[in-house]
This record gives sequence, C-alpha cells and structure tokens, in this order.
Amino acid sequence: MEAGSHLKALLQTQLASDISAVRYLPYTITSLTSECFLPSPHLTKWITRINALLHSKDSGARWAGLCLAYKTSLLSQSMMIESAQSWLAVALPLLSRSEPIPTLKAAIRLLRTIFTTASDITEFHRQVLTPNVAKFSAATIAVAESHPDAELKVSCMETLTSLIPLYPTTHRASHAALSAFSLRYLNGSATSPTNSKILGAASKLYGVLHLTGGKVGSVAVWRKSLEETLAFGREAFFCLRTTFPGESQTTKRPITNDEPHIFVPLNLDRLRCSVIILCDLLSTIVQRPVQVPIGNLIKFTSSLLRCSKHEQIDGFKDPMIRELEITIVPEIWVLGCELLVCLAERLNYRLDSHLNTLVSILTFQLEQNPNQKCRLSLLKALNALLDNCHAVDSSFVPTRLAKVVLPSIANIFSSSSGESSGEHEASSSKSKKGKKRARNFEGDEVFKVSRKVVCPTMEEGEVLLTSIDVTRYLFRNPNLSSAMRSVIARIIISILLALPRMSPASISPNPALIQIIQEKVQSFGIIIGSSTTSVMSKSLPFVIEATLASDNMAVQSDIGILLHPRVPPLVRSMPHVEALSLFKAEETEEEVELLLTLGLQSTHLHPTPDAQDVLMNDQLASIPQSNAPKTVSPAVEQKETPAIPLNIPPAKTLPSQVTVATSDDAFKPSTITSQLVPHALEYRQAPNKKANEPIPSSEVIPIIAADDEDEDEEMPFIDMASDSEDGDED
Repeated sequence: MEAGSHLKALLQTQLASDISAVRYLPYTITSLTSECFLPSPHLTKWITRINALLHSKDSGARWAGLCLAYKTSLLSQSMMIESAQSWLAVALPLLSRSEPIPTLKAAIRLLRTIFTTASDITEFHRQVLTPNVAKFSAATIAVAESHPDAELKVSCMETLTSLIPLYPTTHRASHAALSAFSLRYLNGSATSPTNSKILGAASKLYGVLHLTGGKVGSVAVWRKSLEETLAFGREAFFCLRTTFPGESQTTKRPITNDEPHIFVPLNLDRLRCSVIILCDLLSTIVQRPVQVPIGNLIKFTSSLLRCSKHEQIDGFKDPMIRELEITIVPEIWVLGCELLVCLAERLNYRLDSHLNTLVSILTFQLEQNPNQKCRLSLLKALNALLDNCHAVDSSFVPTRLAKVVLPSIANIFSSSSGESSGEHEASSSKSKKGKKRARNFEGDEVFKVSRKVVCPTMEEGEVLLTSIDVTRYLFRNPNLSSAMRSVIARIIISILLALPRMSPASISPNPALIQIIQEKVQSFGIIIGSSTTSVMSKSLPFVIEATLASDNMAVQSDIGILLHPRVPPLVRSMPHVEALSLFKAEETEEEVELLLTLGLQSTHLHPTPDAQDVLMNDQLASIPQSNAPKTVSPAVEQKETPAIPLNIPPAKTLPSQVTVATSDDAFKPSTITSQLVPHALEYRQAPNKKANEPIPSSEVIPIIAADDEDEDEEMPFIDMASDSEDGDED
C-alpha cells in the first residue's frame, strides 16, 4: 500500500461530510497510524479537511476536528508544528465560548499536547508557545471555575500541573490566582468528603506552584507552603480532639456557630486534605536542596497514630461531639499511616532516629485488634518503614511485632485445620447417633457451599500479603529472638509445603491470590533455607523440594546459586547445622509458650496418650505375626515366659526402643513414639513405602527388659580343668 492511500480512502468515505465525520470518528481515529503521515500529496488535503471541521458551525463537527487534530499531533510532530499556529487560533477562543463539555475537553487536550510535546524546539517555543501559554492558563482556570463537571475540573488542573514546570517564569505573575484556585478545593467540605480525583489534582497543582519563584526563590516558597500546610493540618486535628486530654487543651477551639455534625466532618476532611498536600509537597520537583522539618513532621504523624478512644477530659463534654470524635479515630489512624508511608519512602534512612518509636506505636495499635482497613494501613506503614530504613535496633520490639503479625499468616493453617477437625467431629457424632455411618464421596467438596475461605475480601488478601513482607523483614533482623525465629521458619515452611495441596477457592474468591502468596512464600523460604555463610539450614531440603517445580525464574535462580555457588571452595571445616526446630519433638519451652500466646497450637496435632497407644497398636497389628516381636515397657514387671534373647553385641547399650533411620528418613523424628509433626510436614515419606505397608522389623528393634528374678539365679558351674585336659590329650 502506497503512502497516503489510507488518508485518501478516509477523505473520500468517512470524512466526506460533517455528519459522516462525526458518525465514523471512532473508526477513523483507531485506524490512523504513524505510517499514514509519511510524505504524500494527500497530507495537504488532510490538514485542509481538519481546518474545515474546526471552522464548522456545527458543534459536533468542531469536536470531530479537534479530535482529529489531537490524533494527528500525537502521530506526526512535524505536521503539528506546521499547523499549530492555525489550530491555536481556533481552539483558544473556544474555551471562552459556551461550548458543550466534550468540545471543551477536546480543545484542552489538543492545546495541552501542543504546549508540552514540542517545547524543546527553540524557535517554535519562542514564536508560538511563549506568547500563548499565559492566555491558555487563564482560560483553563476560567473554564474550571465556571463548569461544575468533575472530569473537566480534573482535566484543567492536570493541564496546569503539566504546564507550570515547563514555563515557570511565565506563570510567576499568575501565582496568586493559581494558588487561590487550587486552595479553593483544598479547604475541606462539611456536607460530603471532597471528591478524591479533584482533591488529588488540586493537591498536585499546589505542589508545583513553588516553581514559579525561580531557582532561588522556589526553595523558600516550598518551605513556606509546607509549614502552612502542617499548621493547617495540626489545627484541624486539634479541633477533632476537643474531648480528649493532651495538646488540644492548649489550643483554643475556633468559635463557630456550626453544629457538631457539620463541624467534625469539616475538620476531618481538612485533615485529609492536609495529609494529601504534605505527601505531594514531599514528592514534588525541587531545583535545589531543601531543608525538611523532619521533627515537626514526625511529631504530627505520631500525634495522628497515638490518638485513642478511651481518654477524656474532666468536666462537661457534649455527648454528640464525644461520640463523633470517637467514631473518627480509625480514620485518623489511616491518615497517619498514609503520611508515614510517604515520609518513609521520601526520607528513607533519615528516619532511623525515630524508627523504634514509630514501630512501637504501630505495634501497639495492631495489638488493639483494629478493623481490617486500619490493620492494612498499619501493616503498610510498617512495611514501608522496614523496607526504607535500617533494622530496628531493639531486642524487644521485633519479637513483639512478630507476635502481632504472625496470626495473620497462620490464618491459612487455622482455617484449614479447624475446618477438617469440625468435619471429623461432625462425622463422628453423626456415626454415633445414627444407625448408618456417614460416607464421604469423591467430589463432595465441589457442592459444599459452607466451606471457610481464608481471605474472603480483597482487604484481607492484602493484609495477608503485607504480613508476609513484614515478617520477612523481621526475620532478617539480628535482634529477633531465637525462639521467634524458629517459630517463623516452621510456619513459613509449613505453608510452603501445604499451599500446593490447597485449592484456590479455599484461599480467596480471587484465583490469582494463591499464586501471589506462593511466590512470596517461596522467596521467603529460600531466605530461610539459605541460612548464613557458615551455617546450613535443616529446612533446605524441604525448600528445594517445594520450589523446584516453580515457574518463577527468580526462585529458580536462587536455587541454582544455593546448589552451585559461583565462588571458590572455602578451605575450612564443613558448616554446622543451625539449631532450628522443625518438628514438634524438638520444640523448646519458650517456643511452646510463644505458640500458646499466638494461639497457633491448632496448627499442630496434639494427640492424647490414648490416641498414641491406639496408633501404636494399629501399626504393630499390621506386622506379620512371625516378624512382630513383643514390646514391653521396662517399667512393667513381666510375669510371662521370657522371650528368646537377641544376638546383640554386649559392647553397645541400647535404650528401651531404638529406631534405625534409613537414608529416606533423615528428617523424621528419632523415635516412633515421639509426638506427631505439623500436618504440613507429615507428607514426607520414603518413596518406596506405602501407607498400609507393614513396618519392617529391621527398623524397630525392641529390647525385652530382663526380669528381676533372673538376676538372682546362680551362675552354672564350669569345669575349667576339663578343657585343659582335652587340650593335653590332643
């Protein structure tokens, strides 16, 4: 197809008349490509047709011409530069007329493209852009103020936000007008919260106004804007804490005739506006280094996070104001977390001196069991702090924080184990009461509508993912207690082994969530399995086996580095194995107390002694009679006939029951009578053994305790002389 043939076809059919141009505009725009504007004789006809549509008396045709001019500007910069002067002469006057909102949006979009995409061309910038940019800014402000449409206001604010960094000195004269225009939407609303899109656009516009002061003056303007916004937010916060003791007692509440149901929502919206403005001011462009008042910002953030519902001042309190102020406390926490996340991302390690205090405050708020929205905000703030700052330098805070975060992760196990135990109890009770035994058929879980989901909502899924990230940072902290480190490792390894056997529907209604969880847990498991440079991890075989079939290339790369390190061998002794308890029998008393405190005992099987005896009898009953020796406890006196003694070397003294571990059972408990391991770790069996296969007699060698009566028997008399005489005769 030769150049310009598609433009020729469009001009002859879709753009033949004004009505057809409006009707077929979507197809025309989507079919245009950059190859259509290669040099050809049809380019002049195309520009002429666009100009004809722009000067049409029909508003629909003008809208179609603006859309075609915008698409042409995006695909061909040279054609835009050639036609920009004529397009500006038509589009700018449209902003001051009474045009439909779609036409105004199309005109603003076209003018914004012209003023921002070719500003690097010097001559075009001097002759076309600079003389018209001030007019365009003034017309944009007028359009935003005169039309109530929210999308149009947002478009105008975004256009001004993109123009000011490119033409800062040109907008210096209009700084006051721009500041008043943006602050008009940042003063809060009493009837309803300010539109989030309008609030974000106005805040971003206010965040770039300091650039109009020039390279030297912009620093002072930015600092002044930040301090004014901080004072504005502090005043709104104190007005929301009039019935609580603290700094609000030293701040007089402004005299107002508004009712509490108007005054409280107004100040809450103002506080929300101030937090968003502070975040945008900290994220804006600065031409020179600036001094950030970190102390004041941290003090304000701590005040937002520390506020509680239980304190109250002495004397009379308006009941309505008191209830309203108590109700909005969780929203204040969320705003404080948003500000803290921004501070952590922008200031990074400069918050290290305040890290212990901030983490302690967040940990205390998590211990109060807030709702899911507040919990998610608190966890995000913790994740941002731990990600952008150095490790928490405290021997108590990391362990305390881990105790609060771990239940969110272990919810996977508690739900599954609780559900299975409930089913077992129901089936057992039904079998006792009813005459017929309840039977479970394959595929019944598909029709079960009452099964429990771990993360039924999107917020709970985000809480789980953020909890895994926070726990990973805590696991890397050297100040974390050894018992808590062991508990974290056991839980993560158990989840790593259990996730492949869980259905996506049991995790969340979103089927993609289980894949995200699995990727995070796999990367965490590799960190646990790799341990340190001088210590091997007992969990490394489990991690490699669980992640070997993963499709994540990063995980595969980490496994390859673990198995085949790209460094020369070290001339030293083999690394020792870390003291990590993977099984229930290896738990320390401190770990047991931690699990009881966290409420995670349901993730393990704790059979009673009777259940263990039944389990042992079932196992021994499956052994053939010829190979099943009688096992009698040494503490019980035997009155039966002694068994045939075993040929055991007398030099070795064995315990009452010895287990000989094969190569396949390297990670099994040392005795068969030990407590059962977590259900997520029980799957590891020898590949050549089956569940119902009898236990070989070579693995378990019972020792029959000797009777006390045998100890009193006299030793038989041996005639030593007979042996000597026989030797002499030979």
